[in-house]
Amino acid sequence: MKYTAKIRMCLLSVLLLAGMAQAQDTRFSQPLNNQLALNPAMMGLTNDLRIGLTYRNQWASIDKGYSTYAVSLLCPIFLNAKGDTLKKEAGKSRLDFGINVTDDKSGGFNRINATISVGYGLKLDPSNSLHVALNFGYINYQLDALHQTFDEQYQLGAYDANNPNNESLNLNKGAPDVGLGFMWHYSPEAGKIQAFAGISAFHVNQPNLSLIGGRGTLPARFNFQAGVKAIGKKMDFTPVVFYNIQGPFKQFSGGLLMAYKFEQKGKLVIGSWFKEKDAVVVQAGYEHKYFYFTYSYDFGISKLARTTKGLMTHEVGLGFKIMDMGAKKGIKNPGFL
Repeated sequence: MKYTAKIRMCLLSVLLLAGMAQAQDTRFSQPLNNQLALNPAMMGLTNDLRIGLTYRNQWASIDKGYSTYAVSLLCPIFLNAKGDTLKKEAGKSRLDFGINVTDDKSGGFNRINATISVGYGLKLDPSNSLHVALNFGYINYQLDALHQTFDEQYQLGAYDANNPNNESLNLNKGAPDVGLGFMWHYSPEAGKIQAFAGISAFHVNQPNLSLIGGRGTLPARFNFQAGVKAIGKKMDFTPVVFYNIQGPFKQFSGGLLMAYKFEQKGKLVIGSWFKEKDAVVVQAGYEHKYFYFTYSYDFGISKLARTTKGLMTHEVGLGFKIMDMGAKKGIKNPGFL
């Protein structure tokens, strides 16, 4: 069927807005629970085999807003030094494997990004280590007409989604995705402080994801990270800073997490994050030896938040620490995460 001029303009507007909305990656409000979205080398900051789940709902008052679902798996494997038959140098080096799948939804627009990360870590001395990682994945964009509205669905001034529109628009585009990261980690065996600093690059191949032909590359994203954890008898303090660059977009973010320790190996964690020109985030949760649960709420400070009522962003994180792979190898250096 031939499109009317009005429908053509509507479809073009939808496509352009979808491209603009997805020109930047999802920026999670709980970055330390989504470390593979920050730097694949951050796999080296944990000694646990773990699974993490995240649900994010942003700007629900604007046409149902954006919903993001993410799942990740991290698996460290600690190696012995060559020729170390007595295993005195267990953990001198390590391999890290990770899987991360993120699904962004907004009306009829959907983006799925699935990646596999492989990393290597090497101890420079008993307290310092370096980590490098690569990730390889695939990004898929979709726009489905079932979630769009057309002139034929309006009758006598009323909209009925069941009215046929006789349109079959289903655009789908996918492309491979490549990223890498580097990380330094300071973690003494019995120290009262830990630290890390790193740099990562995502979409370095700048995949072409235009849904309407031509060239529409996803800009490469660069992220710089640094953090410190001060470990006390009853409380831990963890300040962290990030700087993100993707195309013309630049943003500084920082936060402070405070953890109060209970005797039963649990922690009550509260904190706040600041995302430049975007939001102030309040986070709270509970962390146990085998799992963690966190919730955060964004208070918008952007121009959109100041002019639009009802903008809300919620994010929920749930993780399971299946096994301490370091303890099985006799590793005494604690993980940052």
